[in-house]
Amino acid sequence: MSTVSGLIEKAFARLSELPGFVERPDQQQLSMLLGDFIEGDTRGAIEAPTGLGKSLASLIPAIAHAIHGGKRTVIATYTNVLAEQYWRKDLPLALSLFEDEFHPGELKTAFQIGRTRYVCLSAVEDNAPDLVLPIRAQAKLGIETEFRSIIPGPTRQLTQLWQKVAAPPVCPGRLCPHYHDCYYYKGRKQAEKAHVVITNHSVVIQDALVAQSADDGMGMLGDYDYLILDEAHDFPQAALNGLEFELSGPRIGMLIGISARLEHSLMSLAQMAGDEERWRKLCHKFKEGMEACQRALVAYSLDLGQPGILTLTPNEVLEHPQVKLHQAKGGVEAAKDVAQAVTRETEGYARAVDQCIDVWKNMTGPSEQVKLAQETARHYLQYIREIGFGASLLFEPRGVAVSYVGRNGPDAMLRQDLIGLAEPLKELIWNRKPFTCLSATLATDGNFEYFRRTTGAEFDYEEILPSPFDHATNAALYIPKQGRIPDPTIARREGTEELYYQALATELGQLIRACGGRTLALFHSRKEMEGVLRHINLPPELPVMLQGKFGAGAVGEKFKENINASLFALRSFWTGFDAPGETLSCVALVRVPFEVPIDPPQVARLAWMQTLGMDAFGGHTLPLAKMMMRQGAGRLIRRAEDKGIIALLDPRLKSKRYGEEIIANLPSEMRQFDDIYDAVGWIGLEGKTLNL
Repeated sequence: MSTVSGLIEKAFARLSELPGFVERPDQQQLSMLLGDFIEGDTRGAIEAPTGLGKSLASLIPAIAHAIHGGKRTVIATYTNVLAEQYWRKDLPLALSLFEDEFHPGELKTAFQIGRTRYVCLSAVEDNAPDLVLPIRAQAKLGIETEFRSIIPGPTRQLTQLWQKVAAPPVCPGRLCPHYHDCYYYKGRKQAEKAHVVITNHSVVIQDALVAQSADDGMGMLGDYDYLILDEAHDFPQAALNGLEFELSGPRIGMLIGISARLEHSLMSLAQMAGDEERWRKLCHKFKEGMEACQRALVAYSLDLGQPGILTLTPNEVLEHPQVKLHQAKGGVEAAKDVAQAVTRETEGYARAVDQCIDVWKNMTGPSEQVKLAQETARHYLQYIREIGFGASLLFEPRGVAVSYVGRNGPDAMLRQDLIGLAEPLKELIWNRKPFTCLSATLATDGNFEYFRRTTGAEFDYEEILPSPFDHATNAALYIPKQGRIPDPTIARREGTEELYYQALATELGQLIRACGGRTLALFHSRKEMEGVLRHINLPPELPVMLQGKFGAGAVGEKFKENINASLFALRSFWTGFDAPGETLSCVALVRVPFEVPIDPPQVARLAWMQTLGMDAFGGHTLPLAKMMMRQGAGRLIRRAEDKGIIALLDPRLKSKRYGEEIIANLPSEMRQFDDIYDAVGWIGLEGKTLNL
């Protein structure tokens, strides 16, 4: 049998024979490294720049190890869009490179994303019965993107329909008549045994949480051997999202709905046991208790003064001046009463349901229906208990965490967020399975210290691979001369923001004219973006599109279709957006995206660092901004033939000491200009500009 390295070499030899192949020596080096890591259970950190082909480089060693030793590898990326790209585009190509190394059916692959991204056949039957047949006939994975491609209709109408037919966060499981055809459960079963699993970061976190609470220590993804985290720079955010807790009116309403579904699912068994009336009363009592909690939360909302921090740990951080300034004003005891009531009601209901099933089991005798009822109740009660447990921790946070009250519209919302990820991630992820963190922008200042410190990950091997692109020839850096744009901090402090917006509009207008459109302007706030747009004055031949509050994907596609258009966009376009070729000739980073400590988690994090004697700006705010600036600049050169200009419009990059540090994190070989027309001429974009 071939060795793993031999299989990888053979795969790349076949890849080189394919039409359109572009040789990338570091792609094979990365693949070999990952092959060694999987074999030796090595924990690695690798920065693999855009264009290197890290998706294929990850899949090839995973498949090679599956063939050679049956090892199971999970490959997780940040978004569902990227996971689907792995599954639909990269995986078929990677498998074709090994087509004579295994028999059909021997090597198993699986795709798994979050439950609510799958269509629920039971919900389709209830809400749109005429769609059952086309979905069954055409859907392969049963996920939202397939649903939208199968069912015709306007985007808004499809969104409303999807909300009705998407899988709920918890369901009856095997008691559902569609269980054996359920897309979500079929995906889960395949993922538990597959040699190569494609998923997202959120599922990795959920899998670890399930494994932590399971008696056998097994999660949703089964007993896999190795984890590859692609787009690992985004993994901390996925972890924060997965480990947060929220108690709101809609969340309590969801508990009421789940209880109603559980009541319906077990009613036939209650009737068999002659216990229908008691079962109805139990579920009705829980509903009344939850409705009382909703009313109490509304009353608390009306009495609430200033939203803010309720409590946090470590306790000494509560004495920090900024924490005191951002503490909630009024009604803290009322918030505690709501949380305690939710915990009390959920725990009492869960115990009573378990007792009912035990009674019914004794009255009807062991049967398959009792077994299914116990399994269904376990699904529902686990979700209910998790909310009750989360509510119990709101005023007794563990680790480094902050509990606070915010607003969801007019209503209060109680939340708890982790502000220290290192220890939780060590327990959940890093100490559980060997892994590699992979990203085009994982390092800051040429090392992985910031990622290690904030996530708790420890690596046996670290590598920063060179970019395959010629930035010296294909890219230029444009920074306007001092004085052209006011300092945004001073403008905000002195109330002269309109003058700042006007100056930015003038500068962006000149950029867009010089490049003939083709400009992606990345903003840090919607207020700033809309303020600049008010002052932009461009001819109709150079349209400017604006990212709305919804439909980011749609506006991105429209931008790529109109070669002379420009796009003003926010956070979701700083990373993951791909517009290769003539569509994009200039990326303008309007302002350094410093995290402003306004929200309670941000205030608490900086206060905690200062309590430890750390420099919060140098240790967190600045490294995070450097990473985001690298991500934003990375939107420009996506293919070897791409060329263009990176424009940095924040005057503080010239006036503040940190400016040189941020610029040093961008490709150093780029030539720098302070005249946009010189930059356009040098890079060779003159022929693309409009004659206006």
